[in-house]
Amino acid sequence: MREVPKKEKQVVRGAAPLNDANLAESLPEDESLIWQGRPEPKAIALRAMYLWYVGAYLLVLVLLRTGFLVMSDAPMSEWSALLAWQLLASLFIVGIILGLAVLYGRSTIYTLTNRRLILRTGAAVPIHVNFPLEQIASADLKVFSDGTGDIALKLENSDKLYWLLLWPNVRSWWVRPLQPLLRGLRDFELAASALASAASAQSPVSFGEFKSDYEDVSVAVSALPRAQ
Repeated sequence: MREVPKKEKQVVRGAAPLNDANLAESLPEDESLIWQGRPEPKAIALRAMYLWYVGAYLLVLVLLRTGFLVMSDAPMSEWSALLAWQLLASLFIVGIILGLAVLYGRSTIYTLTNRRLILRTGAAVPIHVNFPLEQIASADLKVFSDGTGDIALKLENSDKLYWLLLWPNVRSWWVRPLQPLLRGLRDFELAASALASAASAQSPVSFGEFKSDYEDVSVAVSALPRAQ
């Protein structure tokens, strides 16, 4: 029996694949890969785990406790030993946050095809969450001073989504309706353009802050080929 040659997956110009072979090769024949990206660990640490706030809180606790002992005329050996112990404990907590941020950054992959947005997340047990493009009602882009951007998605039906399932790829302090988030993208310009092009091909989408915060997106969208 003659072997049927396997069709190569079409990748739209401008894509940035991360060679997630298990996912890319399992796409149906009528589905093509457009873009792939992953979050920056620094963005996860600062905006999902609030590293600055945690660090400031720990520092205040250390200063208050040490200051109280000093003002109480405690021996220097006592408050200096306590200060060293508190600083080590604080550094340990900060180290855990940084380690988790790196772990989630490496294990999370965002994949955009001409039919859906796929979120691969999970540090211990990776899972895939699918968002059909026709379910995306709006998308907002926010650019940060560190050179990364977040894209928040509002879905037509988000009742079956769970915050803990998507974290840290979910908009903070936004429980209902739940908004999935493409967090800490270094190539947010390309991601926004590709998402706008692919989603518009499926259904009318409100791009929210795309055009007000990043005017070049509308130009980039017209330059991208439509997904087939």
